[in-house]
Amino acid sequence: MTNINVEQEVIHNESLELSKNAKGIIPFSEPEVVRFEAESKRYTDGEQDNLEFTPFRLKQGIYGQRQADVQMIRIKLPGGIITAEAMEVMATISEKYAPLNKGHITTRENIQFHHILLSDCPDVMRLLGTVGLSSREACGNTVRNVVGDAIAGVAHDEIFDPTPYLAAYVRFGVRHPITQSFPRKFKTAFTGTDKQDRVAAAIQDLTYVSQIRVVDGKEERGFKVFVGGGTSIMPRLAKPLFEFLPEKDYLRLALAIWTVFNQATSLRKNRMMARLKVLIDRIGLDEFKALVDEQLALIGEIDFKPYVGLDSSLDENAQNTNFEDISSEVENSAEYKKWHKYNVATQKQDGYNLVYIKPTRGDLDTAQFKALAEIIRKYTGGQARAMQEQNMVLRWVSDLALPHVWKALKDIGLAEYGAHTILNVVSCPGTDSCKLGITSSMGLNKAIKEELDTWDTLIEDEDVQKIRIKMSGCPNGCGLHHIANIGFHGAAIKGPDGQQVPAYEVFLGGNYGGPSVEESRIGARIPKVKIPAKLAPNVLKQMVSYYKENKQSGELFNKFVDRVGTGKFEELAKAAQEQGETAAGNSDLIMDWERTNLYKVERGEGECAV
Repeated sequence: MTNINVEQEVIHNESLELSKNAKGIIPFSEPEVVRFEAESKRYTDGEQDNLEFTPFRLKQGIYGQRQADVQMIRIKLPGGIITAEAMEVMATISEKYAPLNKGHITTRENIQFHHILLSDCPDVMRLLGTVGLSSREACGNTVRNVVGDAIAGVAHDEIFDPTPYLAAYVRFGVRHPITQSFPRKFKTAFTGTDKQDRVAAAIQDLTYVSQIRVVDGKEERGFKVFVGGGTSIMPRLAKPLFEFLPEKDYLRLALAIWTVFNQATSLRKNRMMARLKVLIDRIGLDEFKALVDEQLALIGEIDFKPYVGLDSSLDENAQNTNFEDISSEVENSAEYKKWHKYNVATQKQDGYNLVYIKPTRGDLDTAQFKALAEIIRKYTGGQARAMQEQNMVLRWVSDLALPHVWKALKDIGLAEYGAHTILNVVSCPGTDSCKLGITSSMGLNKAIKEELDTWDTLIEDEDVQKIRIKMSGCPNGCGLHHIANIGFHGAAIKGPDGQQVPAYEVFLGGNYGGPSVEESRIGARIPKVKIPAKLAPNVLKQMVSYYKENKQSGELFNKFVDRVGTGKFEELAKAAQEQGETAAGNSDLIMDWERTNLYKVERGEGECAV
């Protein structure tokens, strides 16, 4: 490990020392916050330029917004894990520091708050530290938040719970000298099963999948390893690197891969083409593995044990069943029955359930954060988990507690059914806050959800319910539109008088969440067609209606597209584009969703590649 900055080595050593008594997975560092305050003052006083300050700020999880003089602060939730106490801190941040009084669940299981003053960020960082959370390395060219299976430890199909390994990986990587200035960001996921992909394994830089093999009559834990996935303008699916990696080597492998990535000087010539997938594309998987093997030969045993206290026993020991049975009060409620059908699933532990919560557009407001803290404390094992679908799941909810949880969620507007159906529309923030945004993807999300609510018999079709819709405000793919059955990403077209019209490109047939990582796939973009944003909900209905009317019994959307082709879908999209190209100056099409001004592409310089 050559050319390591001495200061980074000192910071990492301090982090290891802090880990001994840390409250959470990522150790809190008060000196780090003090330094952030000092560097922020230097910047605001004009003593430090933006090119120097921005990478430092990003490493602390503070991201610039489209709006001047405010920040987005991204809170890392390793594995999506959030406690009742952490929920209360989220409520405080939302109420005291976020002007919109809400937080947003991301597709990497983070929670982020927008429009935060730079001067308030240290206060937020300290608050997070009190509940074992951090924003450290949530942004920048670092190891980003590590995604975990939200039902790890309680899933029926689990080989073993990888959460303790995930937590050890996070601690090993945070503030590590190798990980502080990668060519680009690095994304990781852990999952405990190879029966169903619940972590979008195929679009990660590195994914560990739990495996067990028998050697000399003894079971040995390990992982199947995938590398080189990603989306954006060059989507790639991850490739298998090891069929079985012994658990004792999983951090050694991480360090080897990080080192190869960090030393790939060719990637540093163009930050826009500097992901691990690009390196593997250029040199091939075999050569990449040879480089990794070279590093493994140089790396000795790493004394990092799985993180104790994050397996399923933590939940099991925290059960509370001391409450009244009110099932008779709700058992005849059609609303409760529908919620129970779509939002509740059994755990592998008898008598306990998973409860899925579907916040509107992934947003939770101050009152909801507060109420969720009480629900978690009273009716669960003490944790909730954020999900890539911008949902949350409560765990260890007893059969007796289910009616209570439903009533409590209903009181705060979080009992809407359909967490795993077409109704769960996913989107990035788009032009609401992102400098790179081209369109208001959050506005389209709302419009599509309102459209779906009018579908009546169409939405009742079980095959239609299985369609997944995702959208991003630009091609980068933070909304995961590449792997949706129907995906949209922001674009623009010109009307007859040169006025720009907000629009979307359309992707068909993407997939993740199937029985294996290998079944994931990138959707096919409808070529040379852009649908006006205001027409997208109607085009979506036309496409889904065409599917419903012509599919075979039980034929899922992707299979239908494979069978019949994309011709009809292209025809529907082209007709909508033509309306946009001929839109008059007074047409509603020249304004984006949730906007009252004339549309104009206004992209700033994003910070993803800084």
